[in-house]
Order: sequence, then C-alpha cells, then structure tokens
Amino acid sequence: MASLTLNGIVLRHANYRDNDRILTIFTREQGTVTAAARGCRKCGSALLACSEIFTYGEFVLFEGRGRYTVDACDVRERFYALREDMDRLAAGAYMLSVTEACTPKGQQSEALFDLLYYALSYAAYGKQAPVDVALCFLARCLAILGYTPRLTRCACCGEDLRALPRLGFDPCAGGAVCGACMRPDSIAVSPLSLEAVRRMLLLSNQDMEKVALPERVRTELKAALNAYAEHVLERKLRPADQLRC
Repeated sequence: MASLTLNGIVLRHANYRDNDRILTIFTREQGTVTAAARGCRKCGSALLACSEIFTYGEFVLFEGRGRYTVDACDVRERFYALREDMDRLAAGAYMLSVTEACTPKGQQSEALFDLLYYALSYAAYGKQAPVDVALCFLARCLAILGYTPRLTRCACCGEDLRALPRLGFDPCAGGAVCGACMRPDSIAVSPLSLEAVRRMLLLSNQDMEKVALPERVRTELKAALNAYAEHVLERKLRPADQLRC
C-alpha cells in the first residue's frame, strides 16, 4: 500500500457501517478525493475531529486497490464558528456545495483551494454578512474556472450596458443583457449589482473582508449568480434560499 500526505478541506461526509465515514476531501495537491475514515465515529477516535465538514488539515492517506483510507490527520483549522451561527453555517455549506460541484476528482486547482480557505475564514470569523462572503466566493470561483459572466456588454447584442437603466441577467446567454434582449425569464439586475461583481473579481483573497453589499444587490446577485453557476456547471447547488440577505 502507498501512502501520501495531502492538505485538504472536508467538503462532505457520509456515515458508513457502524463507526465509519466516507469523506469527500478537496485537496490542494490532487483536487477532490474520496477516503474512508474507519472507526472515526467511535468515542475517543483520533479521526473524529477530521471527519467533520469544514475541517482543514494535513491528511495522511493510504491507497490500496484504487481506494483511499485516512490513516491520520493533523487538524489545522475546524472553522468552528460556522457551526455556532445559522447564517455563517448556511454560507459555509453553500461554498462547500459550489466547490464540490466544480471540482472533478483528480483535478488540481490551488487557486480555488486558496479561495475556499480564505472564504471560510471570513465567513467564520469576519465581521461582514456571511452571505456577502458566499456571493463573492461564487463570483471569484466562476472566474477561476473560466466562466466569468458578461458584465459590461450585452451577452446577446454586445451593446454597452454601463449607461443603461434597465438590465437583465440571462444565464443561458452568458451574463447581463440589455432591455431589448431581455427574455421573460431573464433575472432583473441593477447596474449597481453588475458593478459589485466587477469589483469583487478585482479583489485579492485577503481583501474579501471588504465586501459589503446593499440588501438589494444581495438579493439580485443571489438569484443571478446561483442560476448562472447551475447552468454552466450543469449541477444543482445547495439551495441559495438558505443564504439570508
């Protein structure tokens, strides 16, 4: 059996047998991996702390017959504050859902790993609204994956949107659209919401704590960005309605 050491964040777990769990871990070195944490649900198990969602640590895995087993974990951060507040918990769980949806097994992305670590840190310990962190994470995650939506020109006709009062967002078209190109199912957005996305994409990970969105912008971006992400990722995400504005 071969062993390897990976830095990872637990995205999901599923109870298995009497005392085991199957962990989905997003790692810096190898993207998403699945590993069994055997006996972790036993009282006093050394693997109990590392088998919870949000846990960030250095995982030692054994590989045998194409499967991974967690042998040990040096837990670095548990983001425990996410479990003490419903808004923080909803934001953190939403970001884990997005991460799992956009990271196929074995696909490495150090940029996305760093983004998730910072976003979870600010959602847990920051002073801003957790929903703002989640929306910033989503916009920046899509950009890392190469799915930045059209924001300054109509995704259908190419018209400059920056001076127009009536705008929409069309996930199928690839971003914002002018009033003439809006369809009945287009999502209404304001110029302020599009400008907020542009500014969030220019931030460094360390500056995500500066994001503070007006309530209207939160509502618009929650609908627009979530619908766009589900379209381009071809996956249903954790319900965005749990992100309270």
